[in-house]
Amino acid sequence: MNNFHGHPTRRLTTDFLTLDYLIDAGPRLVRLSLKGSDTNLLGETPTVGWETPNGYYHLLGGHRLWAAPEEPGVTYAPDGSGMAVREIPEGVELSWEPKTGEGGIAKFVRIEPEIDRAAIRFIHRITNRFAYPVTFAPWAITVLPLGGTAYLPCPPVGEDFQPDRALVLWPYVRWNDPRLGLHDAGLTVKAQAAMPPIKIGAFSASGWTAYEREGVLLFKCFEPLVGEYPDKGCNVEIYCSDKLLELETLAPAMYMRPGESTEFSEIWEIHTGEAVQEILADFE
Repeated sequence: MNNFHGHPTRRLTTDFLTLDYLIDAGPRLVRLSLKGSDTNLLGETPTVGWETPNGYYHLLGGHRLWAAPEEPGVTYAPDGSGMAVREIPEGVELSWEPKTGEGGIAKFVRIEPEIDRAAIRFIHRITNRFAYPVTFAPWAITVLPLGGTAYLPCPPVGEDFQPDRALVLWPYVRWNDPRLGLHDAGLTVKAQAAMPPIKIGAFSASGWTAYEREGVLLFKCFEPLVGEYPDKGCNVEIYCSDKLLELETLAPAMYMRPGESTEFSEIWEIHTGEAVQEILADFE
């Protein structure tokens, strides 16, 4: 398959995974499946989009790179064209540049499937193409289909006298939302249809977040870097609407002069069977 809802794609394969990425828009990894399976573990949202100060933004789905904090004129820059693709021995490098003369944030994603297990290494980089300094953070967002549960781990229960965890809620979230679960091990969000939007966030010192659906666990792990984060200190955010769930990870915001960059890496692991139960045991 070399097409994703009208957008041309190319494929990476290993003995464990099949990955499809866009070659005209993005950067986007749009399909991820276990070898031998036709089930896309990523969400497909070809009809989802909205008007922005720079034109219509097509979400499309899959895994993308944004810049935080969320500023419509920058974050929602239409990325339906202008991609550069460089195939490398380890995988592929996807680069997107804002239109010449307009300024903006350039985006770069390096995708490296591991050859000996069901895992992928990502490098996300944003670069300041404005003519003046800006402060933004790399924001790695993974769209996932409804029907599963997202996990956000928190520090274990202790006996110290100082607070060690905080929950961030967006203005449209209700405390009694039935999708939100509170556990000693952390937070969960059930991705159910026909419900209003919910978005939560926290700082995860554990350095991981995950989504389980139909017995398959997408496990995103990263280094919890020290620094100033957007959105009241969150390095993990979970958003769910009636069409999708987004598993979001962030690096600290960086002051960037024109031409300067900041980057953020994460590793995805795909687990099935007993491994899923072992990883999520503390949430039971």
